[in-house]
Amino acid sequence: MESIQEHKMKRTQNSSFRTTSSSRSPQTSNSKFNIIIMRTATLSNIKRVVSVFILRQNNNEEAQVALFRRCSQMPTFGGHWAAVSGSIETQDVSPLATTVREIGEETNLGELLGDYGHLLNSGLHIDIARDKSKGTFGGRMIRVYPFALTLPSEDIHLLSNIEMQGTEHDKMKFLTISDFLGMSDQCVPSLKRAFHHATSGRYLDLPQEIREWEEDRVNGAAYLARKAVDLAAAHTQSGELSEDELSTAQSISILRPSMVPIVNAMNEFDRQIKHEGYGQIEQVKDELLKSLTDEGNRCVELGYELVMNMYKSKAPSTEFVIGTFSRSSTFKSILQRIIESSDDVSAKVRVVCSQSTPGDEGILMATDITGASCLPDEEFQQQVIDGKMDVVIVGADCVLSEGNGVVNKVGTKALASVCKQAGVPIISSADRWKLWSDIYCPPLEDIFELIPSELFDHVLVPKDEEER
Repeated sequence: MESIQEHKMKRTQNSSFRTTSSSRSPQTSNSKFNIIIMRTATLSNIKRVVSVFILRQNNNEEAQVALFRRCSQMPTFGGHWAAVSGSIETQDVSPLATTVREIGEETNLGELLGDYGHLLNSGLHIDIARDKSKGTFGGRMIRVYPFALTLPSEDIHLLSNIEMQGTEHDKMKFLTISDFLGMSDQCVPSLKRAFHHATSGRYLDLPQEIREWEEDRVNGAAYLARKAVDLAAAHTQSGELSEDELSTAQSISILRPSMVPIVNAMNEFDRQIKHEGYGQIEQVKDELLKSLTDEGNRCVELGYELVMNMYKSKAPSTEFVIGTFSRSSTFKSILQRIIESSDDVSAKVRVVCSQSTPGDEGILMATDITGASCLPDEEFQQQVIDGKMDVVIVGADCVLSEGNGVVNKVGTKALASVCKQAGVPIISSADRWKLWSDIYCPPLEDIFELIPSELFDHVLVPKDEEER
């Protein structure tokens, strides 16, 4: 089996990051498998493109998707059916910027819609291996960033006046979703899979328990990643997949793309099954669950050490107040350990949870922790401003590479800004399964946002094996 070193991501630690030299390893010495927590391809061997699926629906009819046939003289995939697509250029600040530019170049939707950013949905990127890209782009791997543009169904005039523009295509047609997914015409690689990514798996036929897992808006990423491993193991079936078919693990990952430990764990699940075979599903599941647990424990140790040092510096017999936001099994464990470690001689530990609307996960978090209370978000922030909090700790659903930000529940950014202004330290704690290897932020579901790393006093991520 390939070694961890062969796939280890090289990262520069930002000054706001603190790492630990914990002796715990993500795997035991007698483990059969090498669990690789994060892998990436070098920037020079990736060709980045966007693929934009335009969807429309007339009255109660089945939704339709627009397809464009690339002109035969196109340098890549001439005569193939595709979505609106194009390369991410140097001047494009993000895949979204490329998407807006390509829609303007290849259709008249910019004129018809005006501002349509709220109609766009971004999906988890897809990597098309060099042996599948038919030698295009110098044989580089193609990374596709898929988007879905859903047109407003009430505007019949708009739906009937869509036209293609530019010189890249010679034909446009709308097909029902079922006809598109069943078509046998020549398409660009992984077009149908990209469609499922762009629409976040909406049109996939998935088991009910996977759909129920998808709707969980109460539990954190670490908990849901473990559930995802269980579901992938229970529903994965043997057999070769076509380039447009998604494995069970891939299907799960595109449902919750903002929760990076789910994406990373599902990618690793498929990699291990491909290498070890379907007969090893239970063993692969056990090793992944063990790695998720071990990495979570290393993260807890690091957070516990930092917050405990703050606690010990508090004057004896005074109160030490820890604030939290949203709900996380990671900082729940950190806080519970701190409470258990405190005694009557030292400062009394009190935990206050912000309600964390929308979703109100803070109410549940307060029931998770011994003696904790919960306050409405505005009242919680006022207590921060009034100096009634000693430290605020939050989790993370994703930590971007090079220290470029943290993804967490909506509301975290406003809270971090308040903490910064009030001089109250705020900590984000994450294990290595939450590290994101791409240069762009993952797709953000409605309940998540990107928070600049500089708003945190510490973004705690345990060291990897090469740093320890």
